[in-house]
Amino acid sequence: MEKSKTIHVSWATIFKVALVIIFLIFLYLIRDVIVIFIFALIVASAIAPAVDLLEKIKIPRVLGAVITYIVVIGLLGFLLTLVAAPVIQDIKNLSSNFPDYIESLVNQFKSLQKAFSKYGSVVNQFQKFLVKSGERLQGLDLFSTFINIFGGIFSFLLALVISFYLSVQKRGVQRILGSISPFNHRDYILDLWERAQKKLGRWLQGQLFLGIIVGFLVYIGLYFLNVKYALLLAVLAGILEIFPYIGPVLAAIPAIIIGFLQAPIMGLWVLILYVVVQQLENYLIVPSVVGKVVGLNPIIVIMALLIGAKLGGIPGMILAVPITAVFAEFVKDLVKKKV
Repeated sequence: MEKSKTIHVSWATIFKVALVIIFLIFLYLIRDVIVIFIFALIVASAIAPAVDLLEKIKIPRVLGAVITYIVVIGLLGFLLTLVAAPVIQDIKNLSSNFPDYIESLVNQFKSLQKAFSKYGSVVNQFQKFLVKSGERLQGLDLFSTFINIFGGIFSFLLALVISFYLSVQKRGVQRILGSISPFNHRDYILDLWERAQKKLGRWLQGQLFLGIIVGFLVYIGLYFLNVKYALLLAVLAGILEIFPYIGPVLAAIPAIIIGFLQAPIMGLWVLILYVVVQQLENYLIVPSVVGKVVGLNPIIVIMALLIGAKLGGIPGMILAVPITAVFAEFVKDLVKKKV
């Protein structure tokens, strides 16, 4: 007979496992604070090259950080003032005309329903979705929606303040990491952060430029096609660029529907426009502007976006790609050590 084996688990092991579980629960409870801090890290990483450059030309780091933030915020504010009023007007017009659009779409589906009677249940469900969308858009409070999407004005300002303090302190994050890292892993952790900081900064810089370029191209195309709400749709396309692969598809759907409502052939031209912009983005703009900063497989990116949405909603989706890119660096290091 084989002797039975007894596995002994020490109290110390149980205590360590319990500590890890408690720590993970604690991280989940403070996830909103972590999101704010990660946003601050990304902004500080994007600003760091400009602050470092100013410091090299003998401008004090604090003054350099102030100048950089004023210039960046000023440029973004200038862009907002250019598009804010027309976009708000487009939203008001779209909200007031939305019931008519819904009715037109429902009528279109009714005519299609006769030709495709076996798909009637699908058509009915889509009709209900359109009606509910119209009701929600009519009762939309633009300001409160903006606050909800970006986690609140307070959180946004807090992230900016934290990022400013991180930018003012030369190698501030490295000092914090160095003080809390185990001595035998300190060099590796600091090296990993140096690589991660470059990726985070370049990712934010690239996404801002990419959003502006794509939004501009979409606006020019929709303007010359004479599609209604061209500026609103262009701003939407620029904002959704922050979600790779998924964002451009989501941005194209309302534009195609609005074009289709103006004229069926218009909807086709809008579809062609978005496909052309997407191809330009994939083969020309992204390699030139963003490069291989993220370097992730498309399937991994989409999975990261879905997981981020599940865990943290819109902020989780925004942070999913850069966090996954940093984690991929750590995994590559593990693989290299195993070889």
